[in-house]
Amino acid sequence: MNKTISSDRYDAVTRDTVLLTVLSLILQALGIFFNMRLSETAGTAAVGVMSLIFSFFNCIMVLANGNIFVSTSRFISEETEGCGDIRRVMRYSLTFSALLSGTFAAISYLLSDIIAVDILKYPDLGKAVRILSFSLIPAAAGSCIKGYFHGLRRIKVPMWGDCAEFIFKWLCMGTLLMLFPRLNFYVITASAVCAGEIFSFFLYVFRYASSMKRDCFSAAGKPVMASGRMYMKMNLPIVLSGYVQMIMSAANEAIVPAALLKYSSSSDTALSQYGMFEAMIIPAVFFPSAAMASMSNIMIPEAAAAMKSGGSRPRELVHNSFKKAFSYSFFIAGLFLVFGEKAGNIICPSDGLVGQSLKILAPVIPFIYLEIILEGLLKGMGRQNFCTVNSLAEYIIRISCVIIFVGIYGFYGVIISYYASNCVSNIVRIFVVCRTAHAPFRLWDYILRPLIVSGICCGCGVIIGKMLPETESIAALSLQIVTSAFVYYLLISNNSFAKERRLRTDTP
Repeated sequence: MNKTISSDRYDAVTRDTVLLTVLSLILQALGIFFNMRLSETAGTAAVGVMSLIFSFFNCIMVLANGNIFVSTSRFISEETEGCGDIRRVMRYSLTFSALLSGTFAAISYLLSDIIAVDILKYPDLGKAVRILSFSLIPAAAGSCIKGYFHGLRRIKVPMWGDCAEFIFKWLCMGTLLMLFPRLNFYVITASAVCAGEIFSFFLYVFRYASSMKRDCFSAAGKPVMASGRMYMKMNLPIVLSGYVQMIMSAANEAIVPAALLKYSSSSDTALSQYGMFEAMIIPAVFFPSAAMASMSNIMIPEAAAAMKSGGSRPRELVHNSFKKAFSYSFFIAGLFLVFGEKAGNIICPSDGLVGQSLKILAPVIPFIYLEIILEGLLKGMGRQNFCTVNSLAEYIIRISCVIIFVGIYGFYGVIISYYASNCVSNIVRIFVVCRTAHAPFRLWDYILRPLIVSGICCGCGVIIGKMLPETESIAALSLQIVTSAFVYYLLISNNSFAKERRLRTDTP
């Protein structure tokens, strides 16, 4: 029997991707708006400090949860495909996450002052680190349960959980800033993060308990995860991959402000540039990538199920995901190339650096976006060892470029590092994904047609702009982008999507 992707499953992937994308876009837009307001009231240096706190929290979270979302999502999907024992996987995952996160919570609490003074070089962060330590266990358990629902393809549960966490976190931060303006800013940020993680944890526990009571999971097939020893053997590469990425990301996060400080005339200038990069430029670049991030989370269980099923299913999955990912990423790159400078000037009117950087980064956006999908496919295919080595090489290239070029070109040396690392590492990722799935690389479908479509769409936006009396306002820019997006939708809906739906049927 030739195993292909059923039309129902194909439609489910598209529907789930759209749902996650819409939510992610809303949350990212609110986050960018908050950063804009913070930069107006407290300055871009304060945004840089907040970015450092969030970066530290993300690093310690990876240490504490051991990439548990990825492993749980993949293992649950494999057990579901083979009618294995899902409950056993969850027992292993929850136990592992509790032990690991509990260990790092204790370490971060006891060594908070050392971390603040000797590692972060900010003594005032000691209290913030202690507060963050209380969120590690619920955050890890919440990630585990999110992976469970993603593996079962019930994405609405983690979708609304993320929404509730975001709203609660920013409401707490806004409330604390208004009621206690003299309170330490680091403590306010850490408290808001901690509150959001704990709140979402209780929501996930409630939904998970309801799922366990309501659903009857059959374990008729042979379990993929037969023992705790096998779980650790399969989970170790995933944990190692997360740790390598975290360590190298932390090194990059530390080196970038240090290099800018060495090049700049003052610490305020360095923090200001770092704040604009981390809280405005990068969020703006990744804002449209919500579709890619949503699709990537779905690709992990889909790729795991496809590899276990075999046949032509992995090849079809790669073709479908590549076709959409290349088309969308080239379209967004065109928007940034044409409208990026205007958008940046609206985000940060006080400094033209944001707008200039968004336009300069446009050509590398396809590589940045493709990495999101490629990582999801590779993790689902079980290529964790490759992900680890490739990520290590990517960060080595990025850090080396920061060290070399920031001293020569200043802030633009950071942009050079993004070009070099993303281009090299993602070309390699594309090759490995195609080889693993035995899928050909189709130049017309993946490169040439997306370039033509992007040019047509952005050209329509430019034509609309020339008809407007005022082109520098938010309304004018929005109209141009909406026009381009509408033309893009018409082009892709009349070509690939309708055709693929007709072809994606079960073949006996």
